[in-house]
Amino acid sequence: MKTFAAKLSLIAALAFNFCPLFGQKLPVSEIIQEVDVLMRNYQFNNALVLMNNAEDSLHMDLLRRKGLCYSKLGDYGAAIAAYEKIQGADSLNREALYQLGQLYAVSDLYPQAMSCFQKLIYLDSTNSYYYKHFAAAAVKAEDLIHGIAGYMRAVSLNPRDMEAYAHLSTILLEAEQYHFVDSMLSDVLATTENKQVRLLRARANLGEERYDAVVENIEKLLISSDTTATYARLMGISYFQLEEYAKVIPCMEFLVRKGIKADWIFYYIGVSYHQMNDPLKGIEFLNLAIEEGISDNIGTYYTQLGMAYEEMKDFRNAIRTYKAAYEQSKADILLYHLARNYDVYYKDKKQAQIYYRKYLDSDDTLRMAKKYSAYRLEILSDVK
Repeated sequence: MKTFAAKLSLIAALAFNFCPLFGQKLPVSEIIQEVDVLMRNYQFNNALVLMNNAEDSLHMDLLRRKGLCYSKLGDYGAAIAAYEKIQGADSLNREALYQLGQLYAVSDLYPQAMSCFQKLIYLDSTNSYYYKHFAAAAVKAEDLIHGIAGYMRAVSLNPRDMEAYAHLSTILLEAEQYHFVDSMLSDVLATTENKQVRLLRARANLGEERYDAVVENIEKLLISSDTTATYARLMGISYFQLEEYAKVIPCMEFLVRKGIKADWIFYYIGVSYHQMNDPLKGIEFLNLAIEEGISDNIGTYYTQLGMAYEEMKDFRNAIRTYKAAYEQSKADILLYHLARNYDVYYKDKKQAQIYYRKYLDSDDTLRMAKKYSAYRLEILSDVK
């Protein structure tokens, strides 16, 4: 019992020393040091209790600390109110402007955030950090012109700011400014190696259809890190465009092992096997591409599958697949493929004639296909 009583007495003493009782208000000068100790120990609620019982709860030093405590506790509305009171008393207070800019941004109040950072830029136009935060708020506000301009100014003032380069490049890549990004990041990487920047340059190279450059950049990334899904995707697509099909398959299979199952992955694998003279494997993966989901590319998948069946002389399935491809894409060249397969597969040439005529009446401009269709149609027309 004595031990319990001693503990209770100690708790009471601590509570008395910490919390102002009986409505007593404490001078600001006496509590600042204790508030700082509490904040350093992440006891933000206790620090607020103490500050709210100060004689002058609107003291500037307390308001600044209140704003930080509320911010750390996630109470952004109360934090904004504290810093707005500081700004009301001192409209050019840099700390209040910066904290308000950050708080407005996390509260989705982007125009207000932009205004704060604009004021900070007015106070110090050589501070790249202010430009970067202004740009970030502008992008969130869907004001891409000011966003791009802000990031451009930020990297101009601080050419070593890789974060700003990354944000700027991402925006420009979405705008398909591939050559500009490639040129800009080439200069950056000449002096500073950065994984994110090199990956962004590889993406720019892909947009430029400079597939050798994509492979070169990803290979440099692989020297210092393991393969990632992004690296495998960029490498696989580039190898496909370079017609290095044996290298495509490991990249795409890596994505499948990572649990990524997309129609385009199976398409690349299927076509690669087909090009490597393994039509059975090609058919297997092209069927998986079709099964995985309907997309804008489904006509292409069916077309490649039809070509694989045709190469195996499975004309019946080739016809079925070319029909499906035509239903999806309405590509005129498929009429030519259908005509040829009907011509080979069926003794009755009526369907072949129908499709040859449809193809000749189409807007397709493939001269050899048009010439062959006219030739076969003339031959078939003479057959009794």
